[in-house]
Amino acid sequence: MRTILVSIALALSITACAAEKVPAPQPSAGARDAGFAAADGVALHGRIYGQGTTAVVLSNMGDNNIAGWEGFAPLLASRGYTVLTYSYRYSTGARAFTAADAKASVTDLQGAIAYLKQTGATRIVLIGASLGAMATAKVAGGAGVAAAVLMAGRLDLSDYDFRVTEQELASMTMPKLVLTSDRDSVTAPELTREVFDRAPEPKSFHSFPGTAHGVNLFQTEHKADLEKRLLDFVEMNSRS
Repeated sequence: MRTILVSIALALSITACAAEKVPAPQPSAGARDAGFAAADGVALHGRIYGQGTTAVVLSNMGDNNIAGWEGFAPLLASRGYTVLTYSYRYSTGARAFTAADAKASVTDLQGAIAYLKQTGATRIVLIGASLGAMATAKVAGGAGVAAAVLMAGRLDLSDYDFRVTEQELASMTMPKLVLTSDRDSVTAPELTREVFDRAPEPKSFHSFPGTAHGVNLFQTEHKADLEKRLLDFVEMNSRS
């Protein structure tokens, strides 16, 4: 019975973030559509905000809903960065999440990074939440990015044969910011703390009070604090 319950909890960790409703995205001034290819050639779609030689990639949670970033992306862009939000290749809510979807989040993020480099970015900062945090951890070291933020991440989704390897984690030698909520309703905070504890320096960690998962923190009373921490971290790591 315990094994069954653990399996169910792992499955729900991908989809439960949809239960914390995020407002539908609204048109944003200055945002423009972007089309690019994943590392395996699959066509992907996103939105570009702002312009600058430092680019920030915002990677979705497992619900694949870009709405969670829609308020923060223009704020980042106003500071002089190029900001990319994008959708993974799988459709939101169309079917059950699969191991193939988890694996594809990595090649999708690799494509986003390649696209920004091709269009002029000289420094790249990755910010990912939940599934996006795992993809970020798997990609960051090999992509040579300047810095990475992992929100509500974990190291292992064994039911989907998806995990951050020791080698991938060890390769994350860039500055890292790891964020969680102390009673996260989807990913237990101790799982996110494990990511921090096992990652190499330099790194920093912060836990917000409450149950909000990943980008849902933007919908809480901690919004201003979260935005300041993210903006300060990007600014600190946007210089050569």
